Amino acid sequence: MMQAPVVVKLGGSAITDKSKTSTPRLEVIHNAINEIASYRGQLVLLHGGGSFAHSFVSKAALRNGFKQKSQLASVSEIELNLDQLTRIIGVGLLLRHRPFVPLAPMSFITLRRGLVSKSFLDPITAALRLGLIPLIHGDLAFDELRGCGIVSADRIASLLGEKIGVSKVLFGCDVDGLHDGNPKMSPKADLIVEVDRSNYSKVLEGLKPTNGDVTGGMRGKALEALRLAKHGHESYVFNLTKSGNLLSLLRGSSSIGTRFVAWRKTGQ
Repeated sequence: MMQAPVVVKLGGSAITDKSKTSTPRLEVIHNAINEIASYRGQLVLLHGGGSFAHSFVSKAALRNGFKQKSQLASVSEIELNLDQLTRIIGVGLLLRHRPFVPLAPMSFITLRRGLVSKSFLDPITAALRLGLIPLIHGDLAFDELRGCGIVSADRIASLLGEKIGVSKVLFGCDVDGLHDGNPKMSPKADLIVEVDRSNYSKVLEGLKPTNGDVTGGMRGKALEALRLAKHGHESYVFNLTKSGNLLSLLRGSSSIGTRFVAWRKTGQ
């Protein structure tokens, strides 16, 4: 049997400057790739769109589906922008001798009313068997009823847990994890070290939808982490901008960021 892969998600808030259109944070990207390059196990690499996608999706109102022909050009623009960010990450992988293959979710996932309806994940498992890193971004996707919609990289991570199995998922972002307040606004906000069956409801109550983030922000991330937990997979929300965090988690640390404890063992 194929080894269950680790899934690493490079959050758009960490690898791009969201205050500037289509601006990568190259230091964060290359530091993350350096840490990934030292991990020799099976790995799927996801990334968010950040400033390469969110503002364009909002401007074109594509989250709620296809309404008018003027949106068609925006679809093209968003796909080109996402491809740019993927190429930057891909170049970093190749420079560190980690072969990868880019796979666009628009080609293997369809939605129905904004929710995943169908998926064809064989290309991902085939890439892993060959020793390639599947490199996948959050994306637009065709919707059976609305024409188009959004599938976030966080949702793709939980989908992989549901459909092919993963050893764990590492959600990299630009804060230390989930907090009981907004850590960017309040220095008194405390880190939530662990989320499990006993406290998840309270944690969700404290997470508000993020304005300007078309994929749901930290609340959306927590919901996907909980989906993973219910399927028997642990995950972590951690600060990707701090050197060493990703590598420590890849090597088995369980004391960085916010840990989402698996509710049951895989296979039960």
